Amino acid sequence: MLFLRTIPKRNAALLACCVALLFAAAACGSAGTPAPGESTGSVTATHSETSVTWVIERKALDSLYADGVSADELSTIFNNSNTYIVGSPGAADKVLSISRWSSHRTVTTTNLRVSGVPGDVTAMLYDDEHWSLTPAAQQQDPAKYLAQGRQLAQSKGLVYIAAPASDLVDVLAPADSGTIDERYLRLDLIAEAARYADIVDIQAQGLEANTAQYVQFVTQAAAQARKANPGVKVLAGLSTNPSGHAISVQTFATDANDVRGVVDGFWLNIPSGGTACPKCGTAQPQVAVPWLGQLAG
Repeated sequence: MLFLRTIPKRNAALLACCVALLFAAAACGSAGTPAPGESTGSVTATHSETSVTWVIERKALDSLYADGVSADELSTIFNNSNTYIVGSPGAADKVLSISRWSSHRTVTTTNLRVSGVPGDVTAMLYDDEHWSLTPAAQQQDPAKYLAQGRQLAQSKGLVYIAAPASDLVDVLAPADSGTIDERYLRLDLIAEAARYADIVDIQAQGLEANTAQYVQFVTQAAAQARKANPGVKVLAGLSTNPSGHAISVQTFATDANDVRGVVDGFWLNIPSGGTACPKCGTAQPQVAVPWLGQLAG
C-alpha cells in the first residue's frame, strides 16, 4: 500500500472542495442511521461540531494548525466543554490560546499511577493495552483495574475516560478463534469499561481501511457499552495513520461520517513514531484536514 505524502497547502482549498462535493452528492440519499458500510454522506447529519465529544492531544492540534487548519476553525470544533485535551502545551499553544479554551485538560495513564495532578486537570484517561506501557497484572485483569481507575478518578474529582484496547484479548484469551475484534466483543471488554467510566473509547482505528468492518465493530461495541451503562458517552477511535498504515482522505471521512449516528464522538489520533506507536512513522494530519474543515464549515 502506498503511503500518503503531505498535501501542499496550495492544494488544500481544491481538496476541501472535492470533499465537499463528495458529501453533497451522498447527502441526496435517504436520511437516518446508516447500515454498516453505508455512508450518511453529510457531516451535519446528526451532530453539530460543538455537540461532538472529543479526545485529542495537544500535539495533534499543533499538527493540524501547521497543516493549514486555522486557529478559528480549531476553536470552533474543539473549544468547548465536550473536548478533552491530552498532553502538555505545544508549539502552537500561544497562537491557538488553548490555555484559555473551555475544554478539559486531561491526564492520561497506561498503568494507573497518577500523582501530583495539576490543578487545572479535570479528566483522566486510562489507556490499558497489550504493550510494555501497561503492567502485566493490569493486562491480565482489566475489570479489576478499570474499577480501580474509577476510584482513582473519583478521589481526584476527575471525569473518567476508559479505553481498553482490543489487543488485550491476546492476553485474556490467546487460544480463542476468530478475529481480534470478534474476540473482544465476546469478552465484553467495552461493557466492563462502561460500568465504571463516564466516557469509553472503542479503539477501532485498526479497522479504518475497511469501512464496513469499522462501522460494524463500532456499532456492536457501542451497543454493549450502552447496555452496561445507558448514561455512558461512547467514542470511536480515529487515526490518520493507524500503526503506520496509509488511510485516504475519502476513507477517513467516510468512516467518521458512517458512525456519527452511533457514537457520541471520537478520540482523534494523529500519531507519529515513538514508544507508544513504533510503526506509526511520520504524522499525517492532512488526512483529517478536509473533514475537519467541513465540520468547522
